[in-house]
Amino acid sequence: MISKEQAIAGSRGDKNDYVRNLLIPHSTLNTILEEVEVLMEQFGGLSIILIVGPTGWGKSAFGRKLLRDLIQIYAYQIQEDPSIIPAVMVDVDSADRRYGIDFGFLYARICMALLAPSVLDGFGMPQNLGRPLDPTENSRMTLENAIVGRKLQHLILDEVIHFLNSATPPVHYGNLLKSLSNRSNFHLVLIGAYGSEALIHATAQLARRITVIHCPRYKQCKEDFEEYATFIKSVAAHMPYHFEIDLQHDVEYMFEGTFGLPGASVQVILEAAARCSKEKRPRWSKTNLVKSMPSLEEHRQIAMETLRGEERIQSYLQGELVKTYPTEAELRRELDQERHEDSQLNRRRGQ
Repeated sequence: MISKEQAIAGSRGDKNDYVRNLLIPHSTLNTILEEVEVLMEQFGGLSIILIVGPTGWGKSAFGRKLLRDLIQIYAYQIQEDPSIIPAVMVDVDSADRRYGIDFGFLYARICMALLAPSVLDGFGMPQNLGRPLDPTENSRMTLENAIVGRKLQHLILDEVIHFLNSATPPVHYGNLLKSLSNRSNFHLVLIGAYGSEALIHATAQLARRITVIHCPRYKQCKEDFEEYATFIKSVAAHMPYHFEIDLQHDVEYMFEGTFGLPGASVQVILEAAARCSKEKRPRWSKTNLVKSMPSLEEHRQIAMETLRGEERIQSYLQGELVKTYPTEAELRRELDQERHEDSQLNRRRGQ
């Protein structure tokens, strides 16, 4: 990664590379990192950590920060054996609601992150002549070999909401995640937007293993605003431009316009700075900041989705308050109601 000074003096491509690799921590991100570390130490690789938060929080940046920290932990082992890759981060590709997740492609993506051959490269396992060719099974076996060969300890899967938004039966991706987390001293970290917490419902075994961690936005209170302002000041100081980015009188405006979402705020500063850099006399201007802020409709959509997500995720969180669990009798009544509704639905389908 190049330095800020090199990016300032370099080409637009250098600036883009610098910004793409720029990770600026903030208080809530650091808190979540600490919680993830505690869970990893506590469970020793037999659980799944699910990071969930609003769009624009910076969850992917969190994943990259976690990946860097994990690689640093294994620095000595990597120096001793350069062939190992202890941690990787891979995106789950989206799938149309009419189609399922392409598991073969997902396995191949993980193999690519492990710098290992995959079936997409023309590699595969020997086939039993009495059985038909199964590319997905081949991909899975190749992935198993890559995980063992590279001594992978941490797998970070980003955009796991795509599992839920696909036509894939929950039991299929539920079994995949369970089998990955079955390994001794293997840590599976999932990252997704609001709604990803519903992965708990895929299978009962998965529900037992998943711990949901919430990525909260900075809310409209004095303490949160001060933390947000400190973060924004740090972001501005890291921008790779000759001119100073002066946000002293605009932090509150950004706070309200981005709904306190740190990732969205970074994108606003990046876009505004890029606009300023293209001026005849490059310098920071509030006009370009305003142009880079969300529109009224964008703000409303983001805010409403965030508020809904905050409400819905509460029952999935462990929290510090004593919980009132439903009794067995209440759960049985709920099961009876489900059976009654299923019976009525089947009758209507039969008519």
